[in-house]
Amino acid sequence: MLIYAFRDAQGTWHGDPDAVIDEARPGRGILALPPTAAGQDPGLFDDQRLEVLYGTCDLEASQSFYRLDSGDTLPATWRVHELLSPAYRLPASGPDTASQAPPEVKLEIAGPRRRYSLSADRLAEGRVEVTVIVCTTDGVIQGELTGELDSGDLADVGRLIASAAIACEPEPSTVPADPPAGAVKATRPGQAWTSEAVAHLREGHREGKSVTQLAEELGRSEKSIRFKLSGLRLSPFPHDLVPAPRFPASTEPEPPKAYTVEEKRRLHPNAYKPWEPHDDQRLAELCAQGASLDELAQEFGRNEGAIASRLEKINAEGPAVEAQQL
Repeated sequence: MLIYAFRDAQGTWHGDPDAVIDEARPGRGILALPPTAAGQDPGLFDDQRLEVLYGTCDLEASQSFYRLDSGDTLPATWRVHELLSPAYRLPASGPDTASQAPPEVKLEIAGPRRRYSLSADRLAEGRVEVTVIVCTTDGVIQGELTGELDSGDLADVGRLIASAAIACEPEPSTVPADPPAGAVKATRPGQAWTSEAVAHLREGHREGKSVTQLAEELGRSEKSIRFKLSGLRLSPFPHDLVPAPRFPASTEPEPPKAYTVEEKRRLHPNAYKPWEPHDDQRLAELCAQGASLDELAQEFGRNEGAIASRLEKINAEGPAVEAQQL
């Protein structure tokens, strides 16, 4: 069962509302999205109650689940998930929610050749464990990155990675083409948007000024203006400005990797799944009772490295921890 379409507050359907499903009628439900988090750019559907359609269909499923007001938790198609993410955060549930750790944050995006999955497991004292997995579209893992840092450093680390991507990009093989006639040259490229500039943009758009006029007044490119207007929900997303994916010159097939997510889960059923509070409690109890690392790995369906890392994270005590410290 997949969420394959949803209707926003204005009554517009998104996703694949015409998808062919196996049921005579689609399932319907309500999905409530939270407001924009402090310091984040607003999502297209933040703080809205969306009517969703779900059913059994042959569309590709994402790896994230969404909890409806009814309590049902369902995965969504990739198209639906890309529209909702990163606005959606899976809410915690249960009577003792206030005493539980904050929920895991999971974000995913997909391109024509890759899927990118990021999970951020919030820890105590403002720390967060971040895991990034890069897969091909058929699930073959191409790379993994895991680390722990202070949650307040996430934004700066993200900017650092973005800068590294620009620095590592290969040199262009051809001379860039001249800008089209009449195009506005940006005089403030790369500068952050100030509150005054955003206010000027909003007011100018309200007055009916063109993108070209706004670009001239704010000293920015028309491309920058269009993307910012979209981010402020004042105009549609400029899909025509998104560059086509670039593929490597070599046509040789990529060598097969050693494993996929599915293959790893055949050996360790819970690989890459978030740890629940009751899992941590039972892990600590079994460790204190003398269970070995191998026994814990079998009990929790994870590899020994994941078990060892979790034991250290929850400050567990027992032979399995002591063996790692020798």
